[in-house]
Amino acid sequence: MNRVIISGADGFIGYNFIKRLIQDGIEVWAIIYPESHTKNKIYALGERVHSIECGINELAIYRKNFPESADAFFHFAWQGVNAMERNNMEMQLENINLCIDAMRFASSLQVDKFILPGSTSEYLYYGKPINENAIPSPQNAYGSVKVALRYLAEQFAKQCNIKFIYVVITGIYAADRRDNNVIFYVIDKLLHGEKPSVTKLEQLWDYVNIRDVVEALALIGDKGQAGAFYTIGSGDNKPLCKYIEKIHQYIDPLLPIGIGDVPYVDDRLPSSCVDLSRLQADTGFKPKISFETGIKEVIEAMKKEIANEK
Repeated sequence: MNRVIISGADGFIGYNFIKRLIQDGIEVWAIIYPESHTKNKIYALGERVHSIECGINELAIYRKNFPESADAFFHFAWQGVNAMERNNMEMQLENINLCIDAMRFASSLQVDKFILPGSTSEYLYYGKPINENAIPSPQNAYGSVKVALRYLAEQFAKQCNIKFIYVVITGIYAADRRDNNVIFYVIDKLLHGEKPSVTKLEQLWDYVNIRDVVEALALIGDKGQAGAFYTIGSGDNKPLCKYIEKIHQYIDPLLPIGIGDVPYVDDRLPSSCVDLSRLQADTGFKPKISFETGIKEVIEAMKKEIANEK
């Protein structure tokens, strides 16, 4: 790749992906929501990053600011990612039109590939590693719209003669990211000397470090095949309790930990694990950051934050 367009550039994945691309001398056109509170960090990335502040539905107005025949368009922009908005039906449905607007714009620029990220929340109760044959089982409007958009975007790409690639990414973690999930809850509790209380955590899960995510995305931009369905993760695919046990051992195995204290709320166990075989076959991707290495970075960063608070 030489020239790439990225929507949602100021988001966590977008920002880290741009940093990865410019290391290889790739020129990036970054689409930023005008009211973004984090857009300044994009402007600080240097001259290879061309920042355009506009809504996705306004892209045609700014056409002269974009290159013809870019190698890839990565569509990270999505509204309603916050847990409180994942069942906001109107907001989630609007993402469909915004994605089609982005694809129509990409077609007008004769972009070669359009890469659309999905989520393991589309397959929450599939129960097996996710691949192109996985049966969707979303639990909210967010996941349901993601499922629908995959097929709609695929059909629209055929009409526009764009190479379309769908990418499902499992749970991302990083030292500079704080999420409202069980691993961050457990780390925070243990670092404060408190007992975390959780379920038995028997569901199969996979966590992937952001550095591996952006490496995989770069490889997909370079080598990804038209019509492919790829998944990005570490490939660990083990019970969630095993990750928590590693965290417990690293922080202090003598501290109390309440695995099994909280009953399950549903007979069905969700899962978030992926089959990396097609991604590896097409692009040669291999995860480099083990959970042990990555989670130690997270814990050390959180220790510093707690020390600074005190």
